[in-house]
Amino acid sequence: MTKRQIIVYCGLLLSIGAFSIDITLPFFGPMAGSLDAPPESLHATVTLYIFFLGVGQLVMGPLADRFGRRPVIAAGLALYAAGALVALASGGLAGVLAGRALQGLGGAVGPVLGRAMVRDVSDPVELPRNMAIASGIFAVGPIFAPLIGVGLAAVGGSWRAVFVAMCLFALGLAATLARLPETLRERDPGALAPRTVLANARAVVRNPQSRFFMLLAALAMVSMITIIAGMPRIYGANFGIDGTMFAILFGLHGVGIIIGQFLNHRLIGRIGPVASAIIASLIMSAACLAVVLLSVAGRIGPYSLSATMFVFAIGYLIVFSNATAMTLEPHGAIAGFTSSFFGFFAQVVSSSVGTLAVAMAGASITAWGLVLLAASSGCLLALIGWQRRGAAVPAPTSQERT
Repeated sequence: MTKRQIIVYCGLLLSIGAFSIDITLPFFGPMAGSLDAPPESLHATVTLYIFFLGVGQLVMGPLADRFGRRPVIAAGLALYAAGALVALASGGLAGVLAGRALQGLGGAVGPVLGRAMVRDVSDPVELPRNMAIASGIFAVGPIFAPLIGVGLAAVGGSWRAVFVAMCLFALGLAATLARLPETLRERDPGALAPRTVLANARAVVRNPQSRFFMLLAALAMVSMITIIAGMPRIYGANFGIDGTMFAILFGLHGVGIIIGQFLNHRLIGRIGPVASAIIASLIMSAACLAVVLLSVAGRIGPYSLSATMFVFAIGYLIVFSNATAMTLEPHGAIAGFTSSFFGFFAQVVSSSVGTLAVAMAGASITAWGLVLLAASSGCLLALIGWQRRGAAVPAPTSQERT
């Protein structure tokens, strides 16, 4: 495989999370009826998956630093597929949630190893642009996953068919893995030792750049989890929209992500990743403010809401992608661990806060929009503060050098 092909594969790995969430969104109604569960409880299939996706990331990176990228990807994909089979065979919500937890643990190889392998094959100058390319490919999940779910329903498939689709996706990634070269230059026999894990954690947390951008990524992800977990209820309760129309409107966000990463790739070369993220967070904040103002004025509708979320998506992944690159950049020799630690922190924190935010907002578009506005404007203010400080980042230690 060429470097570009490896980055494309990394983008597909990154898309596991979005694909596994978004394909289920059009089925929230049928799932609630089939499982005899209240509709509002279905958002737990999203937040629980994201929580365990974060927990799984804590171990996948050290495992990949110890045993290599390829065997850990294979093991994670197998666990992810096993979780899909558990959910497929379940007769109640508890069984589906158990399967989603297993899927989250196994699916953690996607973001961890996707990010780590981009770092493996990129020098510090290339890293933000290559991460932008992989993040753009990630957008296939938000675009196509809901449409696949609707397509399965259209041909008579039940909600269980989405878990069959997840198994097939995992098999496709596993088959492609056979052609993937090992990108880890040297395995670390001590990567799983508690002393090494603690030392690596201290190295990441004590680095001002990594610490700041991990916090920024968690804050940005709160907004995305609020969108993903809350939108089915928002569209259903306020506009009576679900199924095919919901999938189409939701899929527009993925188009926004692709446009955003195309712009990001160009902006990074001209103004750098931090300035690009400031522009992106301004776009996010403006879109969220529009949602709040339109809702308060009683002028919000499904198409105007979708249009504002399309604009939001243009900015969101620029912020998250650049925060990812800036967190990983100082830690080339421990890229697997850094990717794990970053993903664990960002996703566990954001899923916990996002779950609470969705529960508090309920079906209110105004309250939902205010949560998004708070997260987006928080990112904007933090980035402006970082740029104004112009804090010098200490050189990596010998352990961290590429």
